[in-house]
Amino acid sequence: MKKHTRLVKPILAMVAAFSLALGVGACGSGSTPTQTGGSTTASENGTSRAKVYDSVKAITDDSDLVVVGTVADQKVVQDIDDETDFTLSTVKVITTKKGDAGDETVVVRQTGSTKNQTAGAMMKTGSTYLLFLVHSGLSGDLASQYYVTGAGAGIYLAPATVKAKAQTGTATEQDISGETFSRVNGDSGDKLPATLTVDEVPAAS
Repeated sequence: MKKHTRLVKPILAMVAAFSLALGVGACGSGSTPTQTGGSTTASENGTSRAKVYDSVKAITDDSDLVVVGTVADQKVVQDIDDETDFTLSTVKVITTKKGDAGDETVVVRQTGSTKNQTAGAMMKTGSTYLLFLVHSGLSGDLASQYYVTGAGAGIYLAPATVKAKAQTGTATEQDISGETFSRVNGDSGDKLPATLTVDEVPAAS
């Protein structure tokens, strides 16, 4: 009986070691960025992101709202805690490519401010943008607000010609349809085009 006991102990030790090796391997593969719908895990300016985008279709599919609009007003608030700044931009919508902009004005939240910027690039009052947006997921009055899809990835700036018309309130859907918007944050890690027209944004499926 003692002889069998001596044999069982080394076998159990070998099984435990083998199981541990398999567990480490699984953890290692889990920490590697995973490919999901053309996107991987990433970190942008110290802010963790769930995805990076390798196509306009991918970022469009993940967005709840895609619009062209002009920032009419901005304010900095601390409405989540007493330390974190959020810049709220009231955007007057010129045209909607995906989703429903409601009363043609949307509020876009960006983490940080010009004084305490933590991620991405802050939008500016008076500038016109092509924006890829997602619902904020917040409660109460903040539920109707939006975040930029992919942090700063979903912001494209309009050329000066569109900005001038937008500031006078004369910009129309025809004015911006053929204009080239420039990507604001080229260091986000996304493989998105540096420039984009509204016509190049895929139609909502």
